[in-house]
Amino acid sequence: MENYEKLAKFIIEHVGGRENIENVTHCMTRLRFKLGDESKVMEEVLKSNKEIVTAQASGGRYQVVIGTHVGDVCEAVLRQLGQRADTKEEGEKGSLLNRFTATITQTMVPVLGVLGACGLLAAIQAVLVAFGAIGEGDGAYLFFNAMGNACLTFFPILLGYTSAKAFKMNPFAGMILGCILVFPNLTESVNSGDVLYTLFADTGFAMPVYKTFFGIPILFPTTGYTSTVIPIIFATYFASGIERRFDKVVPKAAKMYFVPLFTILISGLVTLLAIGPVSIVLTNLISIVVTFLLENCPIIAFIVIALIYQPLVVLGLHWALVSVGIIELMTAGNSLIISLIWPASFAHLAVCAAVYFRSKNQNMKETALPAVISACFCIIEPSIYGVTLPVKKRFGICMAAGTLGALVFGIANAPIYSISMGVTGFAGFISPKTGDLSGMLVSFLAVAVTMLAGFGLTWITFKPEDDGIKEEGQESGNQVKKERRRETIFSPMKGVTKSLSAMQDEAFSEGALGKGVCIEPEEGKVAAPCDGILSMVFPDGHAVGITSEAGAEVLIHVGINTIQLPEGTFRKEKQQGEQVKKGDVLVTFDLDKIKEQGYNMETAVVVSNTSDYLDIIDVADGETACLDELLVTVISENGSGRQPEAKNI
Repeated sequence: MENYEKLAKFIIEHVGGRENIENVTHCMTRLRFKLGDESKVMEEVLKSNKEIVTAQASGGRYQVVIGTHVGDVCEAVLRQLGQRADTKEEGEKGSLLNRFTATITQTMVPVLGVLGACGLLAAIQAVLVAFGAIGEGDGAYLFFNAMGNACLTFFPILLGYTSAKAFKMNPFAGMILGCILVFPNLTESVNSGDVLYTLFADTGFAMPVYKTFFGIPILFPTTGYTSTVIPIIFATYFASGIERRFDKVVPKAAKMYFVPLFTILISGLVTLLAIGPVSIVLTNLISIVVTFLLENCPIIAFIVIALIYQPLVVLGLHWALVSVGIIELMTAGNSLIISLIWPASFAHLAVCAAVYFRSKNQNMKETALPAVISACFCIIEPSIYGVTLPVKKRFGICMAAGTLGALVFGIANAPIYSISMGVTGFAGFISPKTGDLSGMLVSFLAVAVTMLAGFGLTWITFKPEDDGIKEEGQESGNQVKKERRRETIFSPMKGVTKSLSAMQDEAFSEGALGKGVCIEPEEGKVAAPCDGILSMVFPDGHAVGITSEAGAEVLIHVGINTIQLPEGTFRKEKQQGEQVKKGDVLVTFDLDKIKEQGYNMETAVVVSNTSDYLDIIDVADGETACLDELLVTVISENGSGRQPEAKNI
C-alpha cells in the first residue's frame, strides 16, 4: 500500500489546519470535511496538487476529490488528526457464511507472512530431528522450537491487532486483549487448588471451578487460549463497541488513558468470564457428540469427524477432537480419531500445489508455495487463510479430500500409535509392540486417495478469476482484435441522458473522474451495464463500480450528495466481489421519496480508467431505456488505449 502521509498533511494544512476540521468522512472518490470555517480553505492551492482531482464546497461539506484510493488517503488524514473514521461504512450484508468468512480472511491475511515463515521454521526443525541432526533438549532444538511455534503460541496477540484494525478500534487495545488470553501461567493459576464446586456436574459438560471473580465462576480451558482464533475476534468485536461508546463521552483531555482503561477493563472481563467460557462449552459439546458417534455409528462418525475438523481449525475449536484423540491414545495405546484427522494436511498440500501450478497470479503463487511446504508438516493455517478459505470451493475440496482419506483409515481400522503428523508421521502407524506395518501401508493409501482427490478436483474446477485473473479469449486472431477495438457499455437505468459537462457536480462535469454520460433517472433501479466483477460497492449503496470482462472500470454514482441520506435508502441487491451479468439488478431505491427531500438525482456513468482508451464515445441520445447502448470504449489494435507517441505531449 502506498504511503499517503505527505498528501494527507498537505490537505489538512490547506483546508484550514487541524483546528478547523470537525470531522472527515469519505465516499467512493472524495474526502468530505466538516469545517469550522470554510473561508480558511486554500482551494486553488488544493487544486494545484497533481494528486488531487478537484476541490469544492457542496452539500454542507468541503469535498476534496481524490479518486478510488480515497479510503487509504482518509486513513492517513485520520491518523494525523488522531481520529477514527466517522463514516456510514458498515460490513457487507450477504449471507452469514460470507460475512463470517470475510471477517476471518480480513483478520488473517495480514499475518500470513509470519505464519508461513514460522511454519517453515517448524518444518526445518522437524527435518533436522528426523535426520538426527538435532535432538530434544539441544540448544538448536530449543531455538528452532521457539521460532517455529512463536506465531501460533501467541496467535491471539497478533489477531488482537488485525481484528481490532478490521473493527476500527485501537489496535493496541486489541493486542492487550490477546495478551490477557495468553498471559503466562494464567491457565495453571486459575485451574489450581481445591475444586470449589462443579458446574453441570454428572453431565458431559461438567466443569470444575477452582477460582471465582467476586463470586462469578472462572472457567478457563486446561489447554489455554494459545493458537485459538474465535475468542479474540469476538473479544475485539465486543471491545470495538465499548471503545466507540466511551470515545463519545470521555472528555478530550482524558481520552488518551481513560478510553483504553474502560475498553480493556470491561472487554477483558467479558472475554474471560463469558466469551472464553462459551468456547469451552462448545468444545465439550463437540467431544460428547464425537464420542457418541464413535460408539454407536462408526461410519457416520468417520465422516463427521473428518468433515468438521478443518472448519474447527478455523474456529480454534479443533482441540476438542485432538483432546479426545489424545485421551484415546493414552488409554488404549493408539488413536483412531487422530488417524481420521491426519489426512487433512495432505488435502491442503494437494490443493495448494494445484493452485500453485494453475494460477497466473504471482501473489497467489508466492502464498501457495510456502503453504505447500508448511502443510507437509501438518501446519495448515497458511493454506487455510491464504489459499483455501478465501475461495470457499477450495476449502470444500479440502474437506472432501480429507474425508475420503479418513474413510480409508476408518474402514481399515488403522489407528495411529504416536502423535506424529505430516510427512514425518507415517512411522507413527507402525505398531510399537508387534512391528506390524499394515497401518503404515494403509496410511500411504489414504494419503494417495486424499492427494489425488484434492489435486484433481482443484485442477478441474480452477478458474483464473478465483485469483483475480481474467482469462484471455481463445478465439482467432481477427476476432480478438475486433473485440479489443471496442466494448459497449449499456445504460444501467431508464432515464434521460445528457452531457456529463451539464452535471452540477464539478468533479464529474469537468471529466476529472473519467469520460461518460449523465442520466436523469426515471425509475429507482440500477442494473449492471456489462458483464464483469462488482469491484466496488459503497456501503450505503449510492455508488457502485464494475470492472468489465474487457477491463473497463465503470463507476455509477447515483445523485449528488446522496451519501447524506439515511441508511437503507439504497438497497444493495448484489455484494462487492460478485460476478454479475449485464442486466442484473445491483441497487434499488425509492426515486420519488428521495426527490421529495430535495436531492438532485443526476447520475454519473463514467469509465474511470479513461486514460487506458483512445476514446470513450457517448452513443445515447435523450430518452434511454435500461440496457440501451450508452457508451463505447475505443481501444488500439494492440489492446492498449495509450498511444506511445502521445506521452510527451
